[in-house]
Amino acid sequence: MKKIFLSLVTILFAATCFCQTTLVNPRTDMKLLRRFQDGKLGMFIHWMACFTPATGDSWEIGRKTPKRVAASITYAWDPEKFDAKAIVDFAVRAGCKYITVISKHHDGFCIWDSKYTSFDLERVKFKKDILAELGREAHRRGLLFGIYYSILDINQMGWDKMPFEISTQPEPTGGKAAFVQYIHDQVKELLTRYSPDIMWFDGYWLKQYWTNEDGRNLYEDIKKTKPNTLSRGLSSTRNDKDEDIFVPDGSAGDYLCIEAKTSEGPSYPWEACTSVSYPVYAYDPSAPLKSKKDLITMFDKEICGNGNFLLNIGPDRDGTLPKALTDRFLEVSDWVLKNKQAIYNTSGGPFKQGTWGGSTYKGNHIYLHLRQPDQEITLNELKGYTVLSAKDAATGESLKLTRTATGYLIQAPRVGDDNIIAVIALQLDKPFVFSGWLSLN
Repeated sequence: MKKIFLSLVTILFAATCFCQTTLVNPRTDMKLLRRFQDGKLGMFIHWMACFTPATGDSWEIGRKTPKRVAASITYAWDPEKFDAKAIVDFAVRAGCKYITVISKHHDGFCIWDSKYTSFDLERVKFKKDILAELGREAHRRGLLFGIYYSILDINQMGWDKMPFEISTQPEPTGGKAAFVQYIHDQVKELLTRYSPDIMWFDGYWLKQYWTNEDGRNLYEDIKKTKPNTLSRGLSSTRNDKDEDIFVPDGSAGDYLCIEAKTSEGPSYPWEACTSVSYPVYAYDPSAPLKSKKDLITMFDKEICGNGNFLLNIGPDRDGTLPKALTDRFLEVSDWVLKNKQAIYNTSGGPFKQGTWGGSTYKGNHIYLHLRQPDQEITLNELKGYTVLSAKDAATGESLKLTRTATGYLIQAPRVGDDNIIAVIALQLDKPFVFSGWLSLN
């Protein structure tokens, strides 16, 4: 039987459930950010018109696939079975509180009819307005609606290759000023036409052709056009490890998203994204799927670090969601929904994560997320609090709680043969107030 020792310090001051998020852009819509952070789980939808398993996605243009070949695949795209209601129904069933939909990847093809380019929906047989239908249905069902948009656009820039295939990036067709104006025009078009709650930016690492100043300027335009919008990263400031860092001046938007990684609880708003079939985001039936345990563990680390989790499914070229991917997504959701009291509307903490697991809290409950089976919890005295009960968050079953000379001994719930994370719900005699991340003894 393994034992875990946890302790709390005396609470010194009152705080909101936002207290871990101390580094925030002052222009951020805090009510919308609160709703976003409370939602925890989002569904990413990668429409990728240029993708086939043999030729790859935008990243392969100029490396494995000539640009003209990728364009011909795009022009043949016809997701005739697209059904916005079915997609949003699935997201709701899966416990998602928001969806983020790709409008344009790095190749530059727009899945809406944009008046600023001819490389858009008008070039293909399919004519339904995917963004409008998904946006309406998401809002009708109470979900936040996000639009992914790539700053990098090799079609508009006149490039034949992705930038890692070009030793010196040539000037965009028409010059930088025209390229920047194109981005502003399209973003405003998306905001006014589809009214997204979230603009999820990618491809902003273009060095001289997209700077932090350009990111700040675009953020200003977004705030003027639709103030109640959250923006994910509009330009990149890097640390000495070549990782994006959050700068609260608009250049990083309102929050950051990291890909296929976790974080220990940064002071700024954040999210992590991955795909059910990572590293493949479009639909490739031969791509191996991430295991249920890996996905649940990643999600759990995100929420215990006060972050969100955006999990992707790539629709088939006919517009449907592939069953193998939805089945795996629902395996994750099954765990989420069983433990929903310890997930939705919580904050990460108070305990720093370790090999034992992590924690979340809300109101007068602290939730211990156990990532190792058959653990016995020894909890030091909670100064200023009394633990009234301990329960299995998934089943509601009461767990044996024994008062000791220095604190409590708590029976841990069994987690089953697959060792998926178990959660203990500790009920306190009054609402818990966070005053800082705490470590194991």
